[in-house]
Amino acid sequence: MASTNYNTTGNDCNNITQSITQVAPANQMEEATAQRLLALNREFYATVAESFDATRAGLPIGWQQLKPYLPHSAAATALQVLDVGCGNGRFARALAQWHVPCTYLGVDGDARLLALATENTAALPGVTSHFQQVDFTRAGWAATVGLASHSFDLVVCLAALHHVPGYALRRQVVQELANLLAPAGVLIFSHWQFLTSERFVRKQIAWQTIGLQAQAVEAGDALLPWRQGHYAVRYVHQIDEAEMRRLATDTGLAVTTMFYADGKEGNLNLYAILKSCKGTM
Repeated sequence: MASTNYNTTGNDCNNITQSITQVAPANQMEEATAQRLLALNREFYATVAESFDATRAGLPIGWQQLKPYLPHSAAATALQVLDVGCGNGRFARALAQWHVPCTYLGVDGDARLLALATENTAALPGVTSHFQQVDFTRAGWAATVGLASHSFDLVVCLAALHHVPGYALRRQVVQELANLLAPAGVLIFSHWQFLTSERFVRKQIAWQTIGLQAQAVEAGDALLPWRQGHYAVRYVHQIDEAEMRRLATDTGLAVTTMFYADGKEGNLNLYAILKSCKGTM
């Protein structure tokens, strides 16, 4: 496993208060293209929900390394946890395995996955779980469903942000999560590093198959197939260390740690642990 650590007690948070020059991607994605790709991914998960759930039972190696980064709650106080893009709810199962008392809210856009998540997390010891269908790419979604700002000790977004098309929209999603984070809270991401794996590079599908041209998307974007039980196509974007740092800076967050794990290669996912700079000033 490769690991990269960043000291955020000094310059990282201080620099956020300074003027930041925004550099747009060379081919910034148009709204219509982004909506087309979001619709593709909604169709993807509606098609593969059952087989996706069947392949997501165990905990990835990278997840098993996250426990030391979780925030600590006061005695007899449950952590408030938000899982954005929760899928079948397996992070709730991880919390139960780690004996982390918490109130867990999982949000996802797919109704069938949420039904499976409810089944999978029934009666977990120490974890009170709830689920809600939400499109977390819509601006203001958190307020719409009644979530208060700065109300979660832990926010996770695992293998979900890489399905959000366009840097501007990814920044919007991260900003919304940052606003939900308590001052001393922890925000954790994982991002699929498919472009570093030759086996996934070979699987990429031409943009023309969905009626788009390559110049309509951003660098790091791809279409990849699913062939387990059903055939379906999904949109993905590789968020590397540089983009993760930029997203953090643009949204008032600081990266404390990044590391790679998972897959045959041992580096198929990039994990990032962040905190709010508001809690350090």
